[in-house]
Amino acid sequence: MPDNWGFVAAAYGLTAAVLLWYWRRLAKKERELERVNAGSETTVAERSREPSKTGHPRPEPSPRTPLQ
Repeated sequence: MPDNWGFVAAAYGLTAAVLLWYWRRLAKKERELERVNAGSETTVAERSREPSKTGHPRPEPSPRTPLQ
């Protein structure tokens, strides 16, 4: 068992390095998004609009009873 401690330490080290890299990547993306959103401040009135209508109206339900 003592022969494997080097591999265990390497696995933990690699995991820590990958998690640190991923954390830093997410932080960078968050800063980029904040920068983009700060430059495009829109009001609620600009974003709200009439909902789109469908091309075909929903058909009325059939008066027949379902088969059982």
